[in-house]
Amino acid sequence: MTAPISQTAFRGPRDIFVGGALAQLRLATRLPLRVSCQCRAHWDAPALDQLRFERDVELGTFGDLASAMAKAATSVASGLIAADRDPDLRMVPQFVTVLDADHYLVLAGEVKADGIAWYTPVASDAEARSVVSEACHLRSEARAAVGAGNPTGADALIVRARALEGRLVDPFWRDLARSLMGHAHAI
Repeated sequence: MTAPISQTAFRGPRDIFVGGALAQLRLATRLPLRVSCQCRAHWDAPALDQLRFERDVELGTFGDLASAMAKAATSVASGLIAADRDPDLRMVPQFVTVLDADHYLVLAGEVKADGIAWYTPVASDAEARSVVSEACHLRSEARAAVGAGNPTGADALIVRARALEGRLVDPFWRDLARSLMGHAHAI
């Protein structure tokens, strides 16, 4: 007695080629990848010490995720990012994002003393919904903390919410991002 084998169980060379070509076309429409860094900017003058603000700095565009991750790591390695027009402006990198051509999140990470701690992408849509819910709750607590006169506590809550939101990688990129994180430091 032989078991029936579905004709769709095996893929021929033509099907493999066509599937690979379609995957390459889908990938090509999502490139290039854009890397940016959110920095906390301030001046070195004591009189201007209270003037601190957030600023996004573009680090470049890349044709693959590995190159984008490498550029991000080398750009933040010194702990400062150059300010174009003002040599006294100090920009301390805080958070790095990699977005695709459609502005979907490919990967995100927090800048640490020894490099970038990349956030582990969510594994499923259900996990993504849970992360969104928790991040919204943290941002709500942050607004309450500001209202109660606790800006330091609010800042800590915002950083935690941002870390959660950094895990919300677009489903198209989740597997690739997770596989490349095996070579990088992940939190």
